[in-house]
Amino acid sequence: MEQLSLVHGSPLGRHIMRGARPTSVAEFRERVPLTTYGDYAPYLIPGRDDALGAGALEWAHTAGIQGGFKWIPYTQRGLERFLDGIMAAFILAGASKRGDVKLRAGGTVLFNAPARPYVSGLASVGMVERFGLRGIPDPVETEHLDFGEKVRIGFKQALGEQVDVITSMTSVLVKVGAEMSEHASSTKLDRSMFRPRAFFRLAKALLKSKLLQRPILPKDLWPTKAILGWGADTPFFRDQVNYYWGKVPFSLYICTEGGIMGMETWERNGMVFNPYGDFYEFIPEEETRRSREDARYQPRTVLLDEVEPDKTYEVVITNFYGMAFLRYRVGHFVKFMPSRQAGQFPRFDFVGRADESIDLAGFTRLDEKSVWDALARSGVFVNEWTIRKEYNSNVPELHLYLEVIGTPPPDLAQLLHAKLKEVDHFYADLESVLGIRPMRVKLLPRGTFERFYQARREQGAELGRRRPPHMNPSDEDIRELVGAAREEVAVWR
Repeated sequence: MEQLSLVHGSPLGRHIMRGARPTSVAEFRERVPLTTYGDYAPYLIPGRDDALGAGALEWAHTAGIQGGFKWIPYTQRGLERFLDGIMAAFILAGASKRGDVKLRAGGTVLFNAPARPYVSGLASVGMVERFGLRGIPDPVETEHLDFGEKVRIGFKQALGEQVDVITSMTSVLVKVGAEMSEHASSTKLDRSMFRPRAFFRLAKALLKSKLLQRPILPKDLWPTKAILGWGADTPFFRDQVNYYWGKVPFSLYICTEGGIMGMETWERNGMVFNPYGDFYEFIPEEETRRSREDARYQPRTVLLDEVEPDKTYEVVITNFYGMAFLRYRVGHFVKFMPSRQAGQFPRFDFVGRADESIDLAGFTRLDEKSVWDALARSGVFVNEWTIRKEYNSNVPELHLYLEVIGTPPPDLAQLLHAKLKEVDHFYADLESVLGIRPMRVKLLPRGTFERFYQARREQGAELGRRRPPHMNPSDEDIRELVGAAREEVAVWR
């Protein structure tokens, strides 16, 4: 209700609420329609705060549609609460019980994150300024660098430091760990990278690796207190991150429009929603599908005390602290886990984007999490991938463009098909009912996705468009990706 009082008199608030002044949550949900970014776009212009309920201290952006950006204003209170949520995650990530706080003032954080105006850049700079943490690399001094270059510099600087917390996309940690392991097994580490005070650490790491008869791993050099990972792949890279880095990644649920929306607890058995940043509603999955079929249909929502275990919902948020979004469809699906005990706060897993599933013959809508799950169950070490539906004589096929680490098994396509059947019984029905085995694997040589990234960078593409999306890449994405392979790509059936 405080949020409604802050925004109802603003031009944006009047537009979204259609002049209504709700006096209760029930009236708010009844009279204010669900919204998408298109409802806000004419009002959200960096440098123009006159349409907002409260002045914007910072502006963040994220990828939109048709090559554009979605711009999101952060008020001072909104940004402070966002940073408080990150600090809570830092503390919980290193904790094993109540009161267990391993991070101290002046602690060091390795920020593997894009710079401002991405929200991760706001977080990196804000955590240094608000809490006195020390960033490696310095988030302000390295803002002008390309993300990949920034990651390399960060790890190089960290070799001579005690790193308390690592924040990173989980897939980046796995890639760096695998490359470091491969490099160490074939050549000697470049000692020019190490400052004098790191020699003792390197010597210990070399001794340990020889005693264990394995290459040096990142965990031998960076004994961290916590690792924060983000991305839909985080649950499926847990074992690989633990192997390379010595810690299981702590999962966060973040989006630019909603800030820190959820995180794990020290129990590591699912995420819980953060009640201090947003008010949450949930659209049952069947209601989402009906609204797609009929654009005029307003789907019903339920509240957090009304969600059901083992069911999937689309997330709807209303910001606090004078920020912009009211009854906003984030475009994410979450699935609530079975309750472990009566009265426990509902726990959930992130499933994927509501607009990035693949419909196969009307039997299943395959999402990103299911693909990650199948890849993890296969035991194949994955560097990168993208997947989409393609047709062969009007028969739908699932084409997975895959780059792996090491040598893949010869029956890779059949293996992944079998694992998808385990993950999604509707997918299994494609074979049992229709006799369709849609999985096709197009194995790409090592370095293909990196060459794609560099080519897009040279074209001036923004960071969010330098890699193809995991789900439903465009024809242009695939054309450039196959070109980056630099050789004919065989199809594994």
